[in-house]
Amino acid sequence: MTDLANIHDDRDMGTPAKDGAPVTLTIDGFEVTVPEGTSVMRAASEIGLQVPKLCATDSIDAFGSCRLCVVEIEGRRGTPASCTTPVAP
Repeated sequence: MTDLANIHDDRDMGTPAKDGAPVTLTIDGFEVTVPEGTSVMRAASEIGLQVPKLCATDSIDAFGSCRLCVVEIEGRRGTPASCTTPVAP
């Protein structure tokens, strides 16, 4: 029998985890609460929504060069890179 408590989650969430005050937002109808400074990409990944990525990884800070991860954000003009855009309520 496998001890599920000892299984390592090795998913690459696209950007490094952050520490900060909790921020609650809604992505495609799903509510998620993540630390302030978390990228939109990582917040989406936390609830199982995968944003396409090419240059983004957990192991380095995002720089948004490939632009594959662009998203639409309600109330904001343009399509920002989800890997470099911090969450907001």
